Amino acid sequence: MSDPPAADGDERARPRRRVDAGSIRFWERDRELLGFVGEQLTVSVQQLARRSGSTLPTARSLRRRWHDAGWVEARPLLWRGPAFVWLTRAGARVAESPFRALTPNPGAVAHLSAVTEVRLLLERELRLGRWECERSLAKANWRPGAGPHLPDAVLETPQGRVAIEVELTLKGATRLDAILAETSRRYPAVWYFAAATVAPTLARLAEETPWRNIRVLPFPPNPGDLR
Repeated sequence: MSDPPAADGDERARPRRRVDAGSIRFWERDRELLGFVGEQLTVSVQQLARRSGSTLPTARSLRRRWHDAGWVEARPLLWRGPAFVWLTRAGARVAESPFRALTPNPGAVAHLSAVTEVRLLLERELRLGRWECERSLAKANWRPGAGPHLPDAVLETPQGRVAIEVELTLKGATRLDAILAETSRRYPAVWYFAAATVAPTLARLAEETPWRNIRVLPFPPNPGDLR
């Protein structure tokens, strides 16, 4: 005999509501990619697509889902530039990021984006080594007062640690000379990715350091120079 029709108010009258209904599900892939965003502080949607190995529309969909969940903020930060994403406190918490959720300074975004471009090439596409971001270096080298100059990242390669620097604008000659001397002394190798207007000065100063372990490469980076 079939069951009688469910009366109004009977739980059998409608399917049970899922516990996570109305919420955004969190996947392990989210943790990995949100962690990457936290390490770089902010990344563009195009860079997110490259890091995730997906298309730009897929990365935009991912950005919307994260934003709806409250895990990221997202908006353009450069004049006529792409949308960037960065972690909120909730995003840092669910990703278990060791770094504070900060709103990026628009004046630093061009440099941050350039560093991410170098990371995607060296670590993700050419697979030359493991990337240690500047935020991680800062935590490991923190001390009261002025600490050592920190490169933009360190690449751990089978041949040793390589300090990575990205230079888009020219610093004062005295300051730049001091940074080159310190970095080349502290690391077995230093790779500078320099804009065309900066590269000649960098190359000249690099030749004057006693260790001669600084390599000046173009930015945007050329994969053929590194294969």
